[in-house]
Amino acid sequence: MKGVQHIEVSNRKAKYTFDLKRNITVVCGDSGSGKTTLYKMVSAFYEQGNSSGVKWTCSGEKKCAVLSDPNFWQQNLENIKNSIIFIDEGLKFVLSEDFAKAIKESDNYYVFFNREKLTQLPYSVDEIYQIKTSGKKNHSFVKMFSSNEKHIYTPKSAGKKFIYDTVVVEDSKAGYEFYQAYFDGTKIVCETAESKSKLNKWVKDYSDANPDKKLLVIADGTAFGSEMNRFMEIYKSAKNPANITLCLPESFEWLILKSGLLRQEDINEILKDPSDYIESKEYFSWEQFFTHLLVERTKKIDYMHYKEDKSTLADFYKQKENAEKIIAEIKKD
Repeated sequence: MKGVQHIEVSNRKAKYTFDLKRNITVVCGDSGSGKTTLYKMVSAFYEQGNSSGVKWTCSGEKKCAVLSDPNFWQQNLENIKNSIIFIDEGLKFVLSEDFAKAIKESDNYYVFFNREKLTQLPYSVDEIYQIKTSGKKNHSFVKMFSSNEKHIYTPKSAGKKFIYDTVVVEDSKAGYEFYQAYFDGTKIVCETAESKSKLNKWVKDYSDANPDKKLLVIADGTAFGSEMNRFMEIYKSAKNPANITLCLPESFEWLILKSGLLRQEDINEILKDPSDYIESKEYFSWEQFFTHLLVERTKKIDYMHYKEDKSTLADFYKQKENAEKIIAEIKKD
């Protein structure tokens, strides 16, 4: 499945309207926020159809489904194709590697009602929502976390330029190589946390030891969703939270594509609305798509060739003029 799916779920008492842009959407919120009501409405329609009193409308004419049986979820999932699947919170199987493997190559979109971090799933920080209620009946999804035009997610630091003591990236390969080269010769130290799972601990240890130093954290927004709540906890408990800035572009490969260095006009069209081009059955996360696109578009251009394993980065991207175009996508003027 690909493309934005506009959904309306309604009955006499409530109406939910929301858009699903990626294969994984997470809906958070405390009890009474409307999650359970929406899930019950979808579940009733899935089991009873129109006789449930619930109306289901999807712009892409996709069916809805629920995955609720903890003992037979695998068998049930095998029979659900090209649908919007809703999964209620508290079901432990969604935390397993088996579940992640099962949905990796499926053509469904998934909506999780969950307050736990789904560490096995690569979901975007932009696809974490709360339910907003307008009046007594109308409900919609609103982003839990929002950013500015430079993908900065820490409001108190949103106005900063590149004035930092340290930059830490989750990447340990091509992305890290790029930032190391870019900051070489400056007073800014560039470090790697080595992985997304280690990034939050790195940030906490650094901020505890260096509360007066300014830290810029750069990670791939496409898969940082499971780490976002923990990061915000660290940020709020820091001695000087204003010294910590979080920057979450889609991915390093996305930055290169967005920079215009490839000079291929259709890339701009793809980046305007990637959901129209990213088939969920082929790409578990948008980061995989952006990497594949960059590899394919540069494989016949020796000096720009981007390696699929990201082991090393071509010198072309580290040249000052080109590096400035890449960094401009996250750097304030």
